Amino acid sequence: MKVESSESREKLIITIVGAGGTAGSYITDRLLKRDYAILLCEKGEGLIRIQKKGLKAVKMEEAIPISDVVIMAVPDDKIGGLSKTIVPMMKRNAIMILLDAAAAYIGDVYLRDDCSFVIVHPCHPQLFQEQESAEAYRDFFGGIAKQDIVIALLHGREEDLKVAEKICREIFAPVVTCHRLTADKIAILEPIASEVVVGAASYLMREAFNEVVKLGVPEGAARAFLLGHIRILLAVLFEESSHKISKAAENAIRCGCNRILKPDWKKVFNIREMREIICEILRSNDNVS
Repeated sequence: MKVESSESREKLIITIVGAGGTAGSYITDRLLKRDYAILLCEKGEGLIRIQKKGLKAVKMEEAIPISDVVIMAVPDDKIGGLSKTIVPMMKRNAIMILLDAAAAYIGDVYLRDDCSFVIVHPCHPQLFQEQESAEAYRDFFGGIAKQDIVIALLHGREEDLKVAEKICREIFAPVVTCHRLTADKIAILEPIASEVVVGAASYLMREAFNEVVKLGVPEGAARAFLLGHIRILLAVLFEESSHKISKAAENAIRCGCNRILKPDWKKVFNIREMREIICEILRSNDNVS
């Protein structure tokens, strides 16, 4: 496929690397509706998915050098290695958008002084956020429902961050608030807080449901009771509700924490521990994106 140079176009040229994956497909569908020149880079099964949509892929060595923006829609553990190939091909003053802070946090992203690097991640629709329709209320990922995003300028120019923010707002629209953070702060949120802690707690709640059903509680009753209690407890703990937790419930929670949680669990937020955890996540052969 022959690719036109940026001089022959007025539109911003955006290349999506990993365009056939889950994140890449979502971003592709969103940006194709906007006024950009979109180039797609993919191989293997991802390439087949692109072709089934009637779209064509472009070789990275053709697309990257003429792109104004490169979006890395690839698994987190692939970002470091791919950046060493892609970044040297980027044109001067180009922008790279990363969808996760983990690789950047441990220094795995290859950087250039004459390019800008931006990290973005969706917050996903909040549990207690008001939505405008039943469809939006059932949208857990975002795209129909309102959500916030977080963004960081990892390296480069403020004016490039503004360009990247506009694109990111379009990808994850409708966006209510774009929270400006640092790369380190985004890494604290994910993977540490949202996946290591909240993900583990969520898995624990599901396991509790499974055990209740095993003990003979009808599945419908268990689902209604536990999901209802999860909602009210979270509403109280996050100050969304004026209800109070009873003394007996406080005692039960304290008992649960003592029996289930490791006393030193908060050390996952220690800087050295965070780095070790992220390295383990990104460099594990069993990594799931």
